[in-house]
Amino acid sequence: MELITHLFYMVWRYRVVRVGLIGGIGLLVQTLTFETLAFWLHVLHPSTAVIIGAELGIITNFFLNNRYSFNDRSHAPLWHRLVRFHLVVSGSLLTQWLCVFLTEQVTHNFWWLHLAFIVGVGLGFVSNYTGYRLWVWKHHGESEV
Repeated sequence: MELITHLFYMVWRYRVVRVGLIGGIGLLVQTLTFETLAFWLHVLHPSTAVIIGAELGIITNFFLNNRYSFNDRSHAPLWHRLVRFHLVVSGSLLTQWLCVFLTEQVTHNFWWLHLAFIVGVGLGFVSNYTGYRLWVWKHHGESEV
């Protein structure tokens, strides 16, 4: 058990790992919301449920990343970072919605809709991380690019 704890703390030191793990938590929040609203309760179309789930995941990711991934930097005010965060992830959100919406127009097959969801989420990770690092949690005092 001590070895596992040591390995966890060694890996946790790398920011990209922290962002990835926190992204996993946000993805879990998003996926549970998507599944619950679209497939378990059938109260929303999958393309609408993906947006609501994504927003809950976005808020979860923002506060966890703010606390654990980028807490070693001085930053702009919290609400500035939250707006920046939403702007960065809006491309990912649009991609996810588009993947699910287009699939929904062709089929309502459970598996194809889930594949579209997974593809949309996967396409967003790299752009999100880059935006987080370069703009949302940019070191305070660096020149704007």
